[in-house]
Amino acid sequence: MKRLRSVITPFVGILVFLAVWEAGVALYRMPAYLLPAPSVIFETFVTELPRLAYHGWVTAYEMLLGYALAVAVAVPLAIAITSSQRFDSFVMPTLLFFQVVPKVAIAPLFLVWFGVGALPKILVAFLISFFPIVIDAAVGLRSMSGEMADLARSMGASRMQVFARFRLPTSLPYLFSGLKVAATLAVAGAVVGEFVGADKGSATCCWSRTPTWRPP
Repeated sequence: MKRLRSVITPFVGILVFLAVWEAGVALYRMPAYLLPAPSVIFETFVTELPRLAYHGWVTAYEMLLGYALAVAVAVPLAIAITSSQRFDSFVMPTLLFFQVVPKVAIAPLFLVWFGVGALPKILVAFLISFFPIVIDAAVGLRSMSGEMADLARSMGASRMQVFARFRLPTSLPYLFSGLKVAATLAVAGAVVGEFVGADKGSATCCWSRTPTWRPP
């Protein structure tokens, strides 16, 4: 019974929230363009499901490609940064410069350079999700204690064996934390790119739909 209650309670909370939302919209006669009622949102979702599915797939495609590109570039770069102090000093100022530049400001440049299409959105998703991965991966690769490294070398382990059996496993919690954060940011990057300029995608679908309401 206690387990059943713990499962049902969150759903009851959601239903209460939706009921209050619906009643508040009806009570104050809020226009749909300001705050649509849950029933209107559900009706629109069912009516526009094929269109939403198509444009949602476009956004998911852009996000996944940008995220995969970020992983493919960031992880080897983090390994190179932590393996060579000289390379770290060489590339870190450039990384810090691109980190502080607002990504929203770069999105219009991608649109001018590459035109309206999937590539600018993929690049924005890549740029936003790249830095959490490379930073967390680098922190994780540096988290192995010096005593563990000395112990591995004293037992005859090569540099590659130290990396594969000690440094890489130690870095996995940090790496997965960065991957989790970057996955969310990749979605935001793809949507930001669509808001700047796109002919298809979730943001385009929402803004291009002809509204059914009329101002009072």
